Amino acid sequence: MIWNRKYGFGIVVWVGLWLFPTKAICQRVSTDSLLTKAFANDQLLPTLINAAQKFSPEIRRIGSSIDLAISNQKINKNSIYSGLSLQSSYYYGTNYSAVNALNNTNVLTTSQTGFYNIGIGLQLPITHIISRKHLIKSSQSQIDMVSAEKDNAEIFVRQEVIRLYQELKLAHRIMLISRVNRQAAEINYKMAEKEFLQGQITVEQNSRVLDIFNKAKIDYETFVNKFQTTIMMLDAYTGTSFSNLLNQVK
Repeated sequence: MIWNRKYGFGIVVWVGLWLFPTKAICQRVSTDSLLTKAFANDQLLPTLINAAQKFSPEIRRIGSSIDLAISNQKINKNSIYSGLSLQSSYYYGTNYSAVNALNNTNVLTTSQTGFYNIGIGLQLPITHIISRKHLIKSSQSQIDMVSAEKDNAEIFVRQEVIRLYQELKLAHRIMLISRVNRQAAEINYKMAEKEFLQGQITVEQNSRVLDIFNKAKIDYETFVNKFQTTIMMLDAYTGTSFSNLLNQVK
């Protein structure tokens, strides 16, 4: 510890931080180490982007629009067969026919027989034939347009995930710094309080140290809240749990 009588408060070096070992701190350090490791090589970023693109309602809507456009194109291609028809019929009755007898006289004969009729018909308006090519081309253009919209939506989602991810990294770093500041300010305050009770520093000096400690606590809670908010926003946007993904870090 370095103590400066002129200013009436202590500047505590990091050595004093070992005075507060708890189970909660150990767990927190473990989580911080996983976060630091994950952020070091950004190994979770591709997983987050992929999850967000699958979860995005806009991308899923555009995907359905592509399926609809493809179905319409198939309908346009097959519409030429709408004028093609297959007809069949069956009749049963008396068949009258003329035959030559042995004496070369014509004789009418009758017999009970069945008759089958099968035929194929094609009837298409000329405008239908001419416009078919343009309908197919138009439907292909629609598919291309919707596919481009999907690409843009995927790019937008990727950018949003990157933005939230970078905010999370920054919030984590600042949170760690503010935690150190709070712990140092707390140690300074406890030592200043002891000095004050012993009459070694004035009320103003003790209040000054207390103000620094309170500000450090407020800053820390603010950055913790920012860190937690960013995680929740990332979870909501990607549809997956960042905490669960963090447990997969190797």
